[in-house]
Amino acid sequence: MLNTTDILTIIEEQETINIKELTKKLQIPQEQVEKILKDLNKHNLVDYDTQTGETKLSQWLVNLNKTIENIKPSIATIILPKNQEIKIEDLTIGNFIGTDLELNLKIKGKQKEIAICKIT
Repeated sequence: MLNTTDILTIIEEQETINIKELTKKLQIPQEQVEKILKDLNKHNLVDYDTQTGETKLSQWLVNLNKTIENIKPSIATIILPKNQEIKIEDLTIGNFIGTDLELNLKIKGKQKEIAICKIT
């Protein structure tokens, strides 16, 4: 099921998207998309032009994303034992080789990196 973050992410990825494109990507009726966009516009999350159907993120949200991307990235190290799996948000990582692995995570805004290393 879609949530507000999913919709805002699609809009952000396109920078500007018209309602027909957005309806196609969301796979929900256009009337429902219009209602959602009007509500997001009312709460100043998107700029939605009802005449043209063009939608983009509100400038304050774009600026916030840029600020977050400039912050020092999160860094973590996880030991993943052999024949085990871990789940990080909606990503499952499995280790099905004969040795434990070290995962080094770096998350900065849209940039997400995982380095897989052998434990020595």
